Amino acid sequence: MEEQVPTCQGCGAPQDGNRVLCVYCGGGYSEELLRTAIPCPAPLCRVPNRFGLHHCARCQAWLVVACVFCGATSPWNTPACLQCGEGFQGAPERKAAREAAAQRQENRETASVVGDVAATFLGAVVGVMLDD
Repeated sequence: MEEQVPTCQGCGAPQDGNRVLCVYCGGGYSEELLRTAIPCPAPLCRVPNRFGLHHCARCQAWLVVACVFCGATSPWNTPACLQCGEGFQGAPERKAAREAAAQRQENRETASVVGDVAATFLGAVVGVMLDD
């Protein structure tokens, strides 16, 4: 069964696959496309684009942002990553703080191991000195 290509609700023109609004009359192709559309972030464009596109169909501006935590892309107008749920505002700072805390913990663990080895070695040296 062949998939039906959406047509403009205003003039009946077939959809080109990327646009939400008809290039001929400006009418919408469907209520669902309009509801889920991502507006272009460019102030002089603001054209609604199909959900899932990475670039604006008109001006090629980026429609998505990459999450610094998981690397997934989400629409620019969402407050958090759709993949991992991390908020975009302050994300680089939160990631840097988490990485710094993990590095401090790793340094503490290394120091603890080195301290245990040094204490064992020092105890052996003192033991040898006392035996003499």
